[in-house]
Amino acid sequence: MATNTVLPINAGTSSSAYYEVDERVAARHAVALADERWRSLCTQHASTFVAAERRSASIRGALKELLNEIDGKAKPCVRRHSSLLELLELPSLMDACVRSSLYEDALSIAGFANTLERRHLLEQGGSGGQQSQPQTQTDKKGDGQRQISNEDSQKLHKKKGDVVAGVVFEIRRREEDLRRMLIHRLRQDVTMPQCLEVVTALRRLNGVELERRNISKSIGGGGGAAASAAALTSSDHDLEGVHAAMEMRLQVDFLEARDSWLEAGVNKVGSVQAAAVAASSSSSLSGNKSSGTSAQAEQILDGIEQYRTRCFDIVTQFLAIFRGSFTASSTASSSSSDNHDHSFSLLSMWTARRVQSFLTTLSSNMASHVNDTATLRDALDAASFFASSMGRVGADFQPLLAPIFEPRLTEMIAGHWNDGLNGMMETLKACRDAGVAGPLFGTETSTNADGTHGSVNLDHSVEMMQSSRTPAPPRKLLAMPALARFLNAYLGGLNELRRCLLPGAFYAIRSAQRKLIVDAKMALQANERSVLTPGLRGEASRLREVASKMKTEFDHCLEPYMTGCLEVALGSMDYAMKEAKAAEQARVEAEKAKAEKDAAERAKAKAEALDREKAKVIEQAKAKALEKEKLEEALAKEAADKKEKDSISDIDHALDQNEVNVVDNPTSSLKTESDFFDDGDDMYGSD
Repeated sequence: MATNTVLPINAGTSSSAYYEVDERVAARHAVALADERWRSLCTQHASTFVAAERRSASIRGALKELLNEIDGKAKPCVRRHSSLLELLELPSLMDACVRSSLYEDALSIAGFANTLERRHLLEQGGSGGQQSQPQTQTDKKGDGQRQISNEDSQKLHKKKGDVVAGVVFEIRRREEDLRRMLIHRLRQDVTMPQCLEVVTALRRLNGVELERRNISKSIGGGGGAAASAAALTSSDHDLEGVHAAMEMRLQVDFLEARDSWLEAGVNKVGSVQAAAVAASSSSSLSGNKSSGTSAQAEQILDGIEQYRTRCFDIVTQFLAIFRGSFTASSTASSSSSDNHDHSFSLLSMWTARRVQSFLTTLSSNMASHVNDTATLRDALDAASFFASSMGRVGADFQPLLAPIFEPRLTEMIAGHWNDGLNGMMETLKACRDAGVAGPLFGTETSTNADGTHGSVNLDHSVEMMQSSRTPAPPRKLLAMPALARFLNAYLGGLNELRRCLLPGAFYAIRSAQRKLIVDAKMALQANERSVLTPGLRGEASRLREVASKMKTEFDHCLEPYMTGCLEVALGSMDYAMKEAKAAEQARVEAEKAKAEKDAAERAKAKAEALDREKAKVIEQAKAKALEKEKLEEALAKEAADKKEKDSISDIDHALDQNEVNVVDNPTSSLKTESDFFDDGDDMYGSD
């Protein structure tokens, strides 16, 4: 060991040199102690080192033998390297086929996986059958011949390092991916051939699953070929039940996937409809309200059309795909017919649910977006066509449309009427508050001045009704603008019925009309009571007169006309014409009776005047006759007096001549008083 010589040059460096010499001495001493300790340890564990050496020698010998054995086993793998590589690439190959939509190739790989699994289990069954049989029997002693699931067996094989089982397990995972992809494709817009292709692939997947279950039961049962045959015979019924359950599950998956496609289309239309509603609201703010209404109507019709086409496509595809298979296998067993019934009940339940959902959506759209009868009519036509289309597959729901459209039609008509009534009430209130009667009356027109004019008006009215099928409005309402505007609103509501007339809504419309008449009468009565209140300012007398006249005209003129117009709008033309003609005839008869009464009164007055004149003439004639009688009496008296005087003079003369004869025979020579009167009668006559 080389040492460095330190020469003391001066007193300052001598102390550091001494310290370096001491460190070297200490290091050499430590090394000597460590070497001595190591030697003592080796001496103590000499036996351990000997045993380790012997064990290493044995391990090297065993390793050499193992390497020789591995080389012997690796030679077949090397010779079949390409086949093993293809086997290990099966999962990735199937994954590529699934992603590329190569369903036939993917299903072929799945079927090959079943074959590979069956061969592998058969090869393992010869060596491990005795060990697996007790476990299978133990499982069979459970509830209902329970078998070990395929996933558990795959996990068991993977734990043991079984490459074939691992490959089969990965292929099974790719099968689930394939199933999910096929179902996802059903959620898209597919045609009938594409849909049939997808369902066929799903059925083949179910067949692969059934084959795997059959392999598990046949191989897992053990006990030789006879036991396997007995197990297969006893499990035929179970496999049929499993097949029916798989087919039912396939139908459920089909309907769920296609239902998602239907919901996607409806939601898309709904989102577009919401955008249209927003656009219509903005356009209504800008003044273009008709464009927004038309956009809403178009979106509602598009939604109904989407629902119709998609529902009909789904039902048609379901019947074309599943009914054919059931019909073909209906004679095979009774379970297939039961499955056929279950499939139709499943389709019926789905159809009923979709129809109910459609009706709910339609009802909400009717209440929020349909404000005119034209849109209501178009929606009704589209919905009726949808219902009749579904009727071709036994799902006609036209009777369910009436409870949706009829109330909406009644609400729209009643809305027009209520607007007119509210406008009339506002006009009456404004005029009453302002004390102005000018807006409540106008120029009064008379349609019948006399009976002849009334008959001409009747013929004209009947002719107008027969030509236009509509009763003529009363012209006297032109003198009352408030009632005229109310009638215009009423007729505007009835005009909406021309676009969409539903017979089921007749009763509700008539009830709404009766309620409108009652409300209008109450409003007119309230207005009359208000104007009769003391302290009314302005034209109080004119307001009272107009209020009373409006109430009278409403009762006698407007109410019958409104009833007749309603019957005409509802199609009761004979009744309306009969009522209008009867009303017009009653009016003419009343006018005629009034004219006759006036004529009778005039004739009576004339007769009375004639009677008075005649009585006066008679009195004058009587007075003249009385004067004549008096004159005649005076003349007669004068004549009688003269005659009497003459008679007396004659008597005196006779007495003078026959004085001697009268003394001898007085009775023969004198006349009695009656003789004189008789002579007088002969002289003056009977007068």
